[in-house]
Amino acid sequence: MSVTASTEVAGAKDAIKALRNIDPELRKQFNRDAKAIVLPIIQDANNAYPQTLLSGTERNWQQRGNKKLPYDQKKAKSGLKFKVDTGRKATNVIKVQQMDPAASIIEVAGKANANPLGTALNRFGRASRFLWPAAEKNLPKVTEEMRKAVIDVIRRVNKEM
Repeated sequence: MSVTASTEVAGAKDAIKALRNIDPELRKQFNRDAKAIVLPIIQDANNAYPQTLLSGTERNWQQRGNKKLPYDQKKAKSGLKFKVDTGRKATNVIKVQQMDPAASIIEVAGKANANPLGTALNRFGRASRFLWPAAEKNLPKVTEEMRKAVIDVIRRVNKEM
């Protein structure tokens, strides 16, 4: 599950993609800079994940052979990943995503349909419990810094072409 907040800068995806062809080191530097820009979101979300949740989330649970639980705070924290995706099918070029299955379930349980797990987890907050509040808190600053970084990339690419 991913939390999405979008700001569109025309040509950003193409410029970031072109940066790799112009100078691969600049693309790597952009990725490092972008990761540093979204770091406050990741840190706040990491601080929000509780040590323990509900007793049932500590047990093993599989669905169609895929391991979903147990929930582990360390895995939830390490499951937060930052990604720059300029692929053709990518809808979000820059994103922070929870990759741990248990943390993803805990994050959004009960959002689409009321269910017992979602209801029990509501004591930690409504669905989109940890990552989205961290994103909302930091979004204005992160959006502005990211916009500046992307516009700088567009300028560099236009200058090189």
